[in-house]
Amino acid sequence: MVAKLAGGSDRRANNPDPGFKAALPPKQVQLKNAQGVPIRKFAQLDPAMKSTIRTFLGTAVAREHLDKSWGTIAPSMRRGYTAKKWATADALPVVPYLNLDINKVQYYLDYASTKEILLEVGLSVREDIKGEARTRPTAFQLGLSPVGKGPQKRWLVSYWMPRWTPPLPIN
Repeated sequence: MVAKLAGGSDRRANNPDPGFKAALPPKQVQLKNAQGVPIRKFAQLDPAMKSTIRTFLGTAVAREHLDKSWGTIAPSMRRGYTAKKWATADALPVVPYLNLDINKVQYYLDYASTKEILLEVGLSVREDIKGEARTRPTAFQLGLSPVGKGPQKRWLVSYWMPRWTPPLPIN
């Protein structure tokens, strides 16, 4: 027995569109270095990838020398910007972390596939004259995606978000 408890105004059918074919996402293949060894730690990433990450953090995230960050950003994050507009923008699609101490960044590789690399990045600020940090250390997630093919292929930053969950209120 089927009962209808409340009528709504939506009269569309629940069937999929004609021609729809359900499909699983493409299989992820673990990323390997030039020697064919699976990449499981940040230290195993290619030096060019590490350079891209460090440049992105020290420019776009720290909001310093924004013009130098343009080459580290994937097209999906650049959408709506030109290099000139990016370098002078007040608002970017990158969560800032000002006064970043680039030499104290901590990295943890979540996973590395041929389609995406995801890292957890721990940031802290430079200490002020009194030896105090004015911003609490914060963890972020950073994603890299491949752009281009063959020898032109580069890994660029395609995702950047704080890994922070607001505390739940009591009652």
